[in-house]
Amino acid sequence: MAEIDAKVVMKLRAMTNAGMMECKKALTEANGDMDGACELLRKWGAGRAEAKASNEMKEGLIAGKVSADGKTGVLVRLGCQTDFVARNDSFQALLKDLVELAFANDIKGPACLNKLVAPSFNKTVEVVLNEFAGQTLKENIQVTGAARFVSADGVVGLYVHHNSKVGGLVQIDGSTAEAAAKVASEVAMHVTAGMPFTPVAVNRDGVPADQLAKEREIAAEGLTGKPANIVEKIVAGKIEKFFEDRVLVEQPFVKDDKKRIRELVADAGKIAGATLTVKAFARYKVGEV
Repeated sequence: MAEIDAKVVMKLRAMTNAGMMECKKALTEANGDMDGACELLRKWGAGRAEAKASNEMKEGLIAGKVSADGKTGVLVRLGCQTDFVARNDSFQALLKDLVELAFANDIKGPACLNKLVAPSFNKTVEVVLNEFAGQTLKENIQVTGAARFVSADGVVGLYVHHNSKVGGLVQIDGSTAEAAAKVASEVAMHVTAGMPFTPVAVNRDGVPADQLAKEREIAAEGLTGKPANIVEKIVAGKIEKFFEDRVLVEQPFVKDDKKRIRELVADAGKIAGATLTVKAFARYKVGEV
């Protein structure tokens, strides 16, 4: 069997990001054929990625981007297993590419992003992630969150904590004025903080019916035997408290708990000379489902 030239091994490594020994092994098995070696590395990588896919991702990074006109914004969470990988230059460069890809396309979550072709690699994101998991970084790596908001008559606010472990994205419709942009950023910061509680919906109507039913069930616990009207009053009070705690526009602003988010937005609307409406939000934290 012919000796594999080191330059050929280096070339394959540059093409695939696989380790030197794996590149040499693939070239050896492929009798020096570059395409055959690439295919072998792809197969090996896919197998390893499949084996790692069930590994829990407690680490990762979050990044986002907002357009110059403030109308479009994205937030992406890339998960991995260890902080060591999250600090890897290749991992961070991959996240940057994913943010740009999400920004340029009308995505609706990670599944949509995974199907897109990443220009830097000329492969779908799904294939790239499998190769990173199987060959380059060798642990479970997945897009675990991806949101993109576009406002026709408003703005998108973005806030990512300095450690890149938690971030928020908020769409506010009604004006593109400076006051609207400022309050969008403030609400994004509030969402990121998750205080006093992480919001589950923009407004009361947005709370999922099954979650509301569960909250009513919890509120009624321990009330067996009490008069129906008393039970109804107690449950109603607890549900009202749930709305105040978990509905975004009902929450007290994290920087001023005497002011609700709806009031903060209304005040900004007066300055902007328009009625502002919180349309949508997304919040991602590393390690959360």
